[in-house]
Amino acid sequence: MIPCILVAGSLGIGFGCLTAEGDDLLPSLSPSITSIAIMISCAVYVLLNQSCANGVNNVLSGVYIACGTSMGSLLQLITQQALIQHKTGQKSYSISWKDFFKNKHVHELFFLMIPAILSSGLLQITSLTDLYFSSFVPGAAAALTYAHLLAMAPMGILSSIIVLPVVPIFARHVERCSWVSLKESLLKIILLSMVVSLPITCAICVLARPLANLVFQRFAFDSAASAFVSSLLVCYSISSPFWIMREVFAAVFYSLGEGNWLFLINLTAIFLNGILDWLSINVLHFGAQGLALSTSCITSLSSLALLFLLSKKICGMEYIKEVINPLLRLLPYCIFSGFITMISYKLLHLFLSSILILRFRLAELFSILFAGFLGISAFYLPLLLLPLPETKFVNDTLNTLINRKQFIRF
Repeated sequence: MIPCILVAGSLGIGFGCLTAEGDDLLPSLSPSITSIAIMISCAVYVLLNQSCANGVNNVLSGVYIACGTSMGSLLQLITQQALIQHKTGQKSYSISWKDFFKNKHVHELFFLMIPAILSSGLLQITSLTDLYFSSFVPGAAAALTYAHLLAMAPMGILSSIIVLPVVPIFARHVERCSWVSLKESLLKIILLSMVVSLPITCAICVLARPLANLVFQRFAFDSAASAFVSSLLVCYSISSPFWIMREVFAAVFYSLGEGNWLFLINLTAIFLNGILDWLSINVLHFGAQGLALSTSCITSLSSLALLFLLSKKICGMEYIKEVINPLLRLLPYCIFSGFITMISYKLLHLFLSSILILRFRLAELFSILFAGFLGISAFYLPLLLLPLPETKFVNDTLNTLINRKQFIRF
C-alpha cells in the first residue's frame, strides 16, 4: 500500500483545486473509486483461489485487498488530474526545483504546513492511546475501531461539505484584514455546523443498536458484540458537533497563519486523553465506554479551547454569547428529534417486519432510513415554521449554502 502514501498529497491538492473551481461532486464521489477497486480485487481473489470451497488464505486475501486499495488510489489521481485539466484548460508543465526552493511563497507554505503535519500526526497518536489502553478490556480494540468508523463516516462527509469550501473564504478575509467579515462568516459557519450535525448526531445515538446490527452483525459478530459496539458508538457520537467545529476553527487558524496553536492544543490533548484513559480503566473502571467518552471529552475541550483563543484573536467576538447560547437553544430540538426517531423506528420496524418480501435485513434497512429521515425532519420543521429568534439566522445560512456563488462572497 506504499503507493497510497505517494499519491495522498496529490489527492488532497486535487480535492482543494476542484473545490476551489466549484466542483464538489467528484471530491465527494471519488473515494467510491477505491471502494469499487477493493470489491473487484476481492471478487478476483475468490474467482482465482476458490476461497469459498478451500478456505480463506488470510495473507493472500490481504494482499489482494491492499493491491485493490492502491489501484483505486491511483485511479482517483488519474481521474482528478484529467478533470482538473479539463476545467482549468492548463497543459502539463515542468517545475524547476531551484526556483521551487527559492520561492518565498513556498517557504511561507512550509512554515504553515509543518505545524499542520505535526498536528495531524498528534491526532493519530491520540487514537493510538485509546488502542493501548483497550488492551486491558477483552475485545475492546476491535469494538472501538468499528464504533469509531461508524461515528466518523458522516462527520467526514460533513467536514468535506462544510469545512473545505470555507477555507478560501477565511483566507480571503484575512488577506484583506476584514475582521468584521471574518467574524460574521465564522459565526455563520459555526451555526451551520450545529444545525447540520446535531440532528444527525441524535439520529445516530438513537439508532446506534440497529445500525450496528445492520452493518456488522453476521457470523462471529453476534448480538452481544453489536450491543458492545452500539454503546461505544453513542459515546463517540456525542462529540460529533464539537468535532466539526474544531475543524472549522482549525481552518481559521491556518488562514491566520498560526498553526502553532493547533499543535500545542493537540499536544495537550494527548496528555489529557492519556490521563482520562488511565482513570477510566484503572480508577473508575468504566471499561471501553470510558475510553470512548474520554476521547469525546477531549474533542469537546479542544474545540472550546480553540474557540476561546479565536475570541482573543478576533476582536468583538464573544464566544459564550454568540456560540454557546445557540447550541443551548438548539438542544430542545435535539430531544424532540431523538424522541421522534425512536418512536418512528419502533413503529416502522414492527410494521415492515410483518411484510414477507421485506424479511431479513431489508426491513431493518428501511426502518433505519425512514426513522432517521423523520427524526431529522422533526428537528428542522420547528426551526422553519415557528417564529423563533434563531429561525431567520438559520434560514439565511441554509439559503446561502445552497447558493454557492452567494456563499463564496461572504
